Amino acid sequence: MTDENKPAPMKEFLDKFFDLCKEYQQKIPPNKMAEVLRDYADRLD
Repeated sequence: MTDENKPAPMKEFLDKFFDLCKEYQQKIPPNKMAEVLRDYADRLD
């Protein structure tokens, strides 16, 4: 695979992230997922 055909790191991350969200959306309510993401973002600051 050439460099031109490799997915950009951000796109690859988002694709994997959304796949993970889809996998768990039936088990974890979206508001709880959002709460976890907000907590994570706060920890990064």
